[in-house]
Amino acid sequence: MGLNITRLLIRSIEIVGIDLSFRSPGERFNVRCAAIIKHEGHILCDNERGIDFSFLPGGRIKRGELSAEALQRELAEELNAQITVRSPLIIAESFFTLDNERFHELAFYFEVERPKNIPFVIGKDCHSHEDGGNSYFYRWIEATPEALAQVDLKPGPLRAQFIDLPQAPMHVILDE
Repeated sequence: MGLNITRLLIRSIEIVGIDLSFRSPGERFNVRCAAIIKHEGHILCDNERGIDFSFLPGGRIKRGELSAEALQRELAEELNAQITVRSPLIIAESFFTLDNERFHELAFYFEVERPKNIPFVIGKDCHSHEDGGNSYFYRWIEATPEALAQVDLKPGPLRAQFIDLPQAPMHVILDE
């Protein structure tokens, strides 16, 4: 007779406001979480003013913070929304270059229901916020390959999974 443990959680590390992002010359290791928020055939995309691509809402995980807790915190900060997080659908290890810096990023993507305070409007911004001198705006984009290619949703190789969500958690390695 086996013991069925669905979740074992031992917390002895105090959460400190240190992002899990480490730099060395020309390189960065980054740990982040992101929300896949779909509604009526659309997906909520985040954009930073001055950046020519889109990404999913979320942010960096802090030292000692669980990925699901980090996503709750990030969406409270960015969208002023309280959310319930389920298990991650996609765990992605990505290798890419941005602004002449080589990244190794570990990202946890969770499906999240649409926050009630985020209006479902098409063709214009539905929400915005400022953080550390940066401006962010959010738009609902049709969840089709053609529409998501028009906004250059990153990471590009995951667009198909963002459209048709995986039925079970998956781990992918992306080397762009």
